[in-house]
Amino acid sequence: MKTFTSGTSCRLIAVASLIFCFTTSFGSTADPVRPTPRPGSLAAYAEKVTLDRSTLGNFDGRVILTNDCVADLAASGSITLGTVKQADRKKAESVANNAERSRWQAAHHKQRQVIAALERRRSQLELEIDQIEDLSLTARTMARLEQSEAKLQLLDREIATERAELARIVRDARRRGAEPGWFR
Repeated sequence: MKTFTSGTSCRLIAVASLIFCFTTSFGSTADPVRPTPRPGSLAAYAEKVTLDRSTLGNFDGRVILTNDCVADLAASGSITLGTVKQADRKKAESVANNAERSRWQAAHHKQRQVIAALERRRSQLELEIDQIEDLSLTARTMARLEQSEAKLQLLDREIATERAELARIVRDARRRGAEPGWFR
């Protein structure tokens, strides 16, 4: 194995570092950096630049710029960096969320009113049955009693159906992002 003296190794390191610095400084094949031309005023320059939100896809307040995007903008002579206001978007989401909440709450409220009306009718029917049972037993009262009990069974099935519909409304709303407190 050949060993170098300390003077030789220092010269080799110096030459290697010079070659490295030269290649990194002047060896780049990219176009030289050109500054963005200055507009007459910032307002005049901002009028030239528009942000097409349809190209952003799922916009969460950030825009990712790639080398290609920046190169295209630099070639056209216009690059503007800044932030996008989120207040309007959040307000629109809030309005949409409130509309959705109101729609689900209205459906829930309407269904609860239907169930309450059926339960009131059931209570009236039970009172009617009690009054019929207090009468003397004749063929006519027995027929009325049987009719009222048949109506009561039919009403019980209808109440069960309407309660299932209420549960479906809540379930569908929860699947679409409703919060539990919306239906209290």
